[in-house]
Amino acid sequence: MTPSEKLNLIKKISKELDKEDPEWINLTLKQFKITIKDVDYHSFIDYITKQIQNVDDDKLIDLASHLKIKVQKKVTEIKPTYWKDGFFRLFISHLASEKENAELLKSKLKKYGITCFVAHSDIEPTKEWQMEIEFGLQTCDALVALMVNGFQNSNWTDQEIGFALGRELLILPVKMGKDPYGFIGKFQAITFKNNYDDLAANIFNLLLVNEKTKIKMATSIIHNYEISNSFTEAKENYKLVEQIAHWDNKLIKKRKSAENKNTETNHSRRQLEKLDKIVSNLEKKYNKK
Repeated sequence: MTPSEKLNLIKKISKELDKEDPEWINLTLKQFKITIKDVDYHSFIDYITKQIQNVDDDKLIDLASHLKIKVQKKVTEIKPTYWKDGFFRLFISHLASEKENAELLKSKLKKYGITCFVAHSDIEPTKEWQMEIEFGLQTCDALVALMVNGFQNSNWTDQEIGFALGRELLILPVKMGKDPYGFIGKFQAITFKNNYDDLAANIFNLLLVNEKTKIKMATSIIHNYEISNSFTEAKENYKLVEQIAHWDNKLIKKRKSAENKNTETNHSRRQLEKLDKIVSNLEKKYNKK
């Protein structure tokens, strides 16, 4: 917590505990392993404040939770299970009826170094689930919307898109029976042709070249290349590295580091010379701008 957040929480806890009997105040503090000190005080609020002012953050948060005081967790304090470290983060907005298709798309995107969050859109989530959705929206790099008939009737999908618009993220609408509408009507839609391999490839290609996503996508590709578990996997990931549309000194160093760290990425000199030439040409192109 920041000093300001901690001060506000201490104030709220002191105010709430002041409603209790003095004996109960001490009992409550002891239950949360807060050592009772001998202090001078002029009111019970002053007494409580002095008892808890130096308590660590975790104990304060637990005590606040017991007293039904809302504590807003920071995004950095939440540890999600759905984002894969080092991968491009893509939020898939969809209706509940499309969950299986969203999961299928998620599996197809994995090989491109893209990790996905498949949100439940048409159900009334618990508070904990809402927190997970909000975290996904706060930390994703782009959003894909599976636009099926009825998409516009869901409050959740509209809120997800609104959140992404507020963050000025790239939004990729996928036409699956419904045309983009409202504010997302300005985004070029991907037409779905009933093939999820092709859809995943189309999404990847757009993320590769878009100004908002190309650097993060390039970083993700190189990371995926670096952690290749076999020569065959490294070979496939190398093909993606060749497609990177933006290179800078940081990315070049990261790519060469990947080739030094992982023996599976040791390709022929001819292949690496070819890649060096591609990178050099792209660098010249961007330096002219």
